[in-house]
Amino acid sequence: MVELRSEKPGVVGSIPTRGILFYMAQTILIADDDDQMLALLAGILREEGYSVITAGNGEEAVKLAKSKLPDMALLDIKMPKKDGIEVCKEIKNGDKTCDIIVMMLSGSGQLKEINEALAQGAISYITKPSDKRTIVESVKAALPLPPQKAEWMQSKRPKPRGS
Repeated sequence: MVELRSEKPGVVGSIPTRGILFYMAQTILIADDDDQMLALLAGILREEGYSVITAGNGEEAVKLAKSKLPDMALLDIKMPKKDGIEVCKEIKNGDKTCDIIVMMLSGSGQLKEINEALAQGAISYITKPSDKRTIVESVKAALPLPPQKAEWMQSKRPKPRGS
């Protein structure tokens, strides 16, 4: 059962939760100075059920990573104020932020920068522009399932015969 409380005095109730899966949406920080790319990526990931926060430059991305502690950060390599590699390094070296999964967004021809970002702790990169399927599959492959969802999925698997 989940207890519901209202701000109105005396309004309290409960609902049965059997068969209902509750889990927090995973949060993804997207940092890109291209407003159109930022809106496109945010829209795609929100459609997939992720909670999205956005930053238009590297400094803003670092502040949001520290204050919101997202599950993942998608960072454009070329950004004003701080580039994606600097942001990746700060995230991966922070006590509270080091567990954030970092994936880079790169234009073609940025192989040197991609390798530098991977050396700083990024796990992968997505080349811009990319199609929706590539973006979604890359993010899903990089993000582990939330514990509650993983547990629920495990409980739904068929039991081996003879157990």
